[in-house]
Amino acid sequence: MSMSQTLPFLYATGTYYEVGFSIGSTFAERINRFWNESEGVSKYDIPFHETSRGQEYFNAALKVCEMNFPQYIQEIKGMADGAKMPFDHLFMLNISKEVQNVLVKVPSVTKEKTGCSDVFLNRPTVKILGHNEDCDPKIKKYGYMVSVRILDEQGVRELETFTSYCYPGVLPGTAVSFNRYGMVFTVDGLYTDYIIETAPPRQFLNRSIIKAHSLDELIELIKNPGFGVAYGFAVNVVDITNPTDFWSIEVGPQANVSLFHVHTIAEEKDPSKPCHYYHINQYKHLNIQETAELKSSKFRTKRTEELPPPNSLHDVLCVLGDQENMEYPIYRTKRSTDKSATVLTAIVDVNKNRIDFYTENPSREKAVPLFHLNILDV
Repeated sequence: MSMSQTLPFLYATGTYYEVGFSIGSTFAERINRFWNESEGVSKYDIPFHETSRGQEYFNAALKVCEMNFPQYIQEIKGMADGAKMPFDHLFMLNISKEVQNVLVKVPSVTKEKTGCSDVFLNRPTVKILGHNEDCDPKIKKYGYMVSVRILDEQGVRELETFTSYCYPGVLPGTAVSFNRYGMVFTVDGLYTDYIIETAPPRQFLNRSIIKAHSLDELIELIKNPGFGVAYGFAVNVVDITNPTDFWSIEVGPQANVSLFHVHTIAEEKDPSKPCHYYHINQYKHLNIQETAELKSSKFRTKRTEELPPPNSLHDVLCVLGDQENMEYPIYRTKRSTDKSATVLTAIVDVNKNRIDFYTENPSREKAVPLFHLNILDV
């Protein structure tokens, strides 16, 4: 099998630092290769970091993260030690969304590399959340899965237990994750034309929210009182233990407390009425200034509006695998007009307590998932 058809999986238990060390040491080669080969790192992150402006932002972001999320700084330190890389390198990977999307001048075709498309279906008999993970194509070769149980320093009390698809060297939470309480999260990048430099970078909030036990706790974690968040995103959520309603939550940058809007995808019992909802990489509910050009998002949105309303798992797979638009398809492969790629498709089947993971186009004839996980059993 080619590397694109494999996905390594690590189980780890320990403190934040120990789990980070396990991830770093296990995936050291992948993390180092991604660091050395990623165009975004070499063209934008490193050169910006070497400027006085870059050092200023790095130090400000590190300071607020040490205050707000010291446990995740320990996790990154463990990952860096395990991978035998400088801490600065991995911290740079975890603030690159703010750097590449706002603080440095990146061509618009490159800025949507961290995209994603989501499809909800919610009837009593078909409850699906489908997600395309769109990002730097290198992540397809070097990404990995982790399932971790984080304990306190005494090794007694459990603090977090979750499973997550990870970008190399980046904290879990930016893609597809679920936890032991049955909460499932998929994240879409949103592209505001500004950041809040005194707030923690988006990646740290993404990492924080995957421990939520419930919608109420999730909202409180998103608000992040006293700190807010530096940059925007959307999190799409289902609760396996309480499956009547689903949610898509848009989050906007703001100091002290994050902006957010909760959209509920209610269960639709009437078969004559549509039961679907799409979220891509544009704000649909919050009135927030976005970057000027979001061509891929606009064309993917337009294509979803042209397609018949989905009513089945097969329909969802067809939407997420659609490549009708040759320049900006829903299922993305690197091309001159679009530098991103769909590296993973996740299908959450709520009624079956199951997530299927595809590493190739899920709409192709005889396509089968690479593997599946039972959400409440991992």
